[in-house]
Amino acid sequence: MTAADGTGWRTLAEGSPAAVLSGTVVLWASLAAHELAGAAPGTLAGRDALELLSGADRPRARLALEFARDHPGEVHHPLRVRLAAPPGRRLEVTARPLDGDRVAVAAWDVTDRLRRERELRHRAGHDALTGLPNRALLADRWEVSRARAVSTPGRGTFVLVCDVDGLKRVNDEQGHAAGDRLLVDVARALSAHVRPGDTVARTGGDEFVVLVEQVAAGHVEELAVRLRGDAPSGAGRGVRVSVGWAADGPGRSPESVLAEADARMYADKRAARERAVPAPRGAEGEGEGEGEPTGPVRSAGP
Repeated sequence: MTAADGTGWRTLAEGSPAAVLSGTVVLWASLAAHELAGAAPGTLAGRDALELLSGADRPRARLALEFARDHPGEVHHPLRVRLAAPPGRRLEVTARPLDGDRVAVAAWDVTDRLRRERELRHRAGHDALTGLPNRALLADRWEVSRARAVSTPGRGTFVLVCDVDGLKRVNDEQGHAAGDRLLVDVARALSAHVRPGDTVARTGGDEFVVLVEQVAAGHVEELAVRLRGDAPSGAGRGVRVSVGWAADGPGRSPESVLAEADARMYADKRAARERAVPAPRGAEGEGEGEGEPTGPVRSAGP
């Protein structure tokens, strides 16, 4: 390779996206570089290479070229930039000084690789059926919530556990496809009731968890009422969302908060089941109203 004129480097690079720059002006570019930039062969020479990049990335690219030119022999990590056109195309670029103000540049299109990486990260943190955060992502967001928690009188972080009653009956009577549709509909309905920044996660087959921050207990009680009404119409008899909640706070483990919310959710489930049982014939007016729970139910208060 001839460092004086760069011809040896150009010969090796002809088949890959590469160029030789003087300052930021293109002296030579390979056919692959023209193809990557969406330019006709032979049209890149004389152009400012920075004009090929999105405006937001040009200052960083200029600094990277100057650093590579001023620090020969050092290892330079690839710079990730976006092309101005076609939009959305992302590149990783490396630069190597030649002589004077000339720099050899090589680029790789990493658009598809980055998309696959994003998809993998999304799948790792989200439920495949509903698209909601899964248990792992919920744990991460809960940890972040605790780290940034601000002590505000009358407000705090709360966790609501929601369970879809009647899912097994839907699966048995209508098939698992209908059960999946029910879960997707419930996920959408639950998400519609929370604020941006709150989290609705699917943590199990028929279980969802809602994490809300900086709210009053009264807001959580109202939210629980709304969530209980989120069984989609047409889902069939006995389909209901049971809800229980608990307050998070210093000194509490996530397990203890979930256990408390879970206990209240099962109390809510039992109360609904007892209300659905008709009163014995002749029992009207003998103390308890028709369908009211006959046993104690834990208060939903903190």
